[in-house]
Amino acid sequence: MSYQTARTGRNRRELNDENRLKYAFDAGFSSGGGHPHDSPQTPDFDAVDSDDPPSSDPESFNGKSTSLIGLTASLRVLSDSLMRMERAEVEMAKTREALRLQSETRRLESEAEMTQMLLRTELQIASLVSRRNPSRKRKRVEEDQTTSQLSQR
Repeated sequence: MSYQTARTGRNRRELNDENRLKYAFDAGFSSGGGHPHDSPQTPDFDAVDSDDPPSSDPESFNGKSTSLIGLTASLRVLSDSLMRMERAEVEMAKTREALRLQSETRRLESEAEMTQMLLRTELQIASLVSRRNPSRKRKRVEEDQTTSQLSQR
């Protein structure tokens, strides 16, 4: 049996339906209804004579205005979705930074606690050792003094 991915799997249509644009307006871009087949897709601004007054033909004006309205609506949908995505990214970045700061704070608190425990333990060891052998130090001092006195004679 071959390996099926999301593209080749049985549920490909379901995945495509989920990823489709949820708006009912395509401005003729997807269906090709925005431009007649014999006209160019992009306007040629060099071919337009600026000395000619704009045409007063209402049918050509309505067709152009309808396509411009569709274009502006599509651009608005696109810009709105890009803005939403950007806001979502900013919010995610803020959340990540807040979580990072919390984690860093917990780490520093834990490190400080470990350092305090280590210092307490070292202090206890030092006090235990100093209480245990105070006479030993005196003996050494006495031995050193007697040795120095003997050497002086």
